[in-house]
This record gives sequence, structure tokens and C-alpha cells, in this order.
Amino acid sequence: MKEHEVEEKVYGMIQNQYQTQKLSHAYFIEKGNYANIEMLMKKIAKLFLCPKNGEHFNNCSTCDLIEKDIHPDFKEISPEGNMIKKEQLLNLKQLFKTTSSSNYRLYVIYEADKLNPASANTILKFLEEPEQGIIAFLIADNRYQVLETLLSRCQIINMPSLFSSDFSDEMINLLSDLTSSKKIYLDFKELLDSSFSLKESTKDLLDSMELYLHQLLLIKIGKKIPLPKQELFTNLTEDSIIKYIAILEEEKKKLTYNINYKLWLDHFLIRFMEVIS
Repeated sequence: MKEHEVEEKVYGMIQNQYQTQKLSHAYFIEKGNYANIEMLMKKIAKLFLCPKNGEHFNNCSTCDLIEKDIHPDFKEISPEGNMIKKEQLLNLKQLFKTTSSSNYRLYVIYEADKLNPASANTILKFLEEPEQGIIAFLIADNRYQVLETLLSRCQIINMPSLFSSDFSDEMINLLSDLTSSKKIYLDFKELLDSSFSLKESTKDLLDSMELYLHQLLLIKIGKKIPLPKQELFTNLTEDSIIKYIAILEEEKKKLTYNINYKLWLDHFLIRFMEVIS
């Protein structure tokens, strides 16, 4: 399933619950590598807040306010610095105390894994005592970096599980080497000279590895998903897979900067070896 098809599937899921009035008061969206999450959330906001139920997004004053991030009943919260602060959520609560002409109010917390203990406790109170018509959306790349107490109060939508990918044998074998105690020492030069030596190609490779590991993790927790060569990873534990996913996410971000690629690759491989040891 392509990215736009996954987007349509998630939107259709929410739309169906909206139309049948079977909405959850809170959703957690594990977005994985999906890049257009803010666009998707605005589309969902228009579904709830547009007088025409989001069917005609153009030439609509409500939709225009959403696009400009100034609609009073749609609030998006992102980390300030490296964390989401308690004050941001208290401001949200104060904002939603005012009267509204809409039947719904929506708030979105991006990078929900950046909630600090105080802000996590604050949002937990919101989720434990939901108010009529207020719907929360918590977003993060990986659910395993978000507090379980928050997840347990949300309907979870796992976007990576909706993707299907033609995983190459080359990628799977390389991932197997990276996670295998039998092949800790890789030929750095061979890897550098391969088609993965360019930053752009490397990011695509890491994206594919991360998606594979996400699906492997779902299999480990009991989901039945067809995944090629999964027998190569029978010795991997859930904990180690989670660690590998976190490494991939962190190292991909570094590729967006002006870095020494060879040094980056060296550090990347060492981090994988540390999980094995």
C-alpha cells in the first residue's frame, strides 16, 4: 500500500467513526515514516469542524482558519525545544473552557514521546476525564517510546502496519548481518562503496529497515503478518527490536545535516553492535 493509500485508509477509518457516531475520545497514531501527518490532521479537523462535514474544503471560511492555524476549536501542540511542557497543556485546557459554536473540539499533540513527566501527568488527567465533544490525537513515530498509561486510554492506529513493501533481499540480509552476533564486524569499505553510500540512498535504506523492524515487532507480539525471511531474526527480542528502531530514527535525522558520511556510518554501525553486546 502506497503512502497516499495509507493516508486515505486512516482518514476513512476516522470518517466512518464520525459518520456512525462511534468515535473514541482519544487516538494515538503511530506514524512511523509517514511524512505528511500535519496535512492529514488538518484534513481530519476539517471533517469535524467544516459545516459541510469536510466534503468541500475549498472556498470555506472554516477550512481557511484551519489551514492558517487560527481556528479556535483546533489546537496543535509541538515540543518547545526538546519537550512538551506542562504549561502548553494547561493553556490548552484554559482555551477549551471558552464557549464554542462547534460540536467538536480537537487537539493534536505531535511527538508525544517528548512529554516530560509533568506534562504527561497533565494530559493523562485530560484523557481519564474526557469532556463531551473534545477529541485528542497523540502522534509519535514509535508507540514504544510513549508511556503505556497514555496509550491504554487511546485507540491506537498503527500506520506502519498498513504499509506493504517489497523488501529487497539485499536489505534484509544486511539487516540480518547488522543484528547478528555472528557477523558483528562488517566490511565498512564494501558498504561505503555500495549503492547505499549516498545519503539519500542511505535514508531510503534505513526507512526500509525501520519498516521491516516495525512489522517484525508486530509479529513478535502475536500479529500474523506476512514478512519475507523473518526466520533470520528469530533470536531478536522485542526489547532489542525497539532499540534498533530508536537507533534508526535518531541516525536518520543526522543525515539531514552536513556530516562526514564515513564517520556517521562508523558511529551508526557501532551503535548497532552495542545492542548485540
